Amino acid sequence: MTVTKGRAVVAAAGGLLMVLTSMGGAEAAPAASAASRFAPQAASAHLTAAQTSALQTEVDGYLKTMGGTQVALNKIDLDGKGEVLVALPGEAHPHDFASGDGNRVAADPCTTGTGASGNFCAYQRDSYQGTRIDMWQCDTRYYVSTWGSGGSWINDQTRNQESRRARMYNPSGTLIYTTPVAYSSDPHGDWNPVRYVIPCH
Repeated sequence: MTVTKGRAVVAAAGGLLMVLTSMGGAEAAPAASAASRFAPQAASAHLTAAQTSALQTEVDGYLKTMGGTQVALNKIDLDGKGEVLVALPGEAHPHDFASGDGNRVAADPCTTGTGASGNFCAYQRDSYQGTRIDMWQCDTRYYVSTWGSGGSWINDQTRNQESRRARMYNPSGTLIYTTPVAYSSDPHGDWNPVRYVIPCH
């Protein structure tokens, strides 16, 4: 990780994240089964077959790498320790398929303006866009990989508490960056050097 003019250039990890406690990762549900279970959500959002397939492929990649349970067309529950909301290819923000209104952008707990959501939010792309990973379990390693360059993050945990600084580690397990206390953020990061994040202690 590099720091430029006092600002850390950090990043989110690529499409694939794994919570350490889900050792081994769960097998992704067969695509046909998932497509059947969430077909009404795809239909309500007027997604094409190609869009639905592309989205499910993205979700399957996350499931295979990090485990968790797919609970909506684009949403993965990380065993109660966090969530992944996958954006449609080319879309700026994930949609809210879980509510039945897939045309609406999913609420983002870190950008609602209410503050202190308790989350550390990692975004695949700059300016808090793209697939989002919400992390809220302290002392848990959230592995990230393949997002590559770019990305952004928001630390919206309990304000002004030293223990609520997120820590980012490289593949060797070396701490390379510690965020400021909440509320803090970086709209232009680089997830390339980051292997995993521990949101709080």
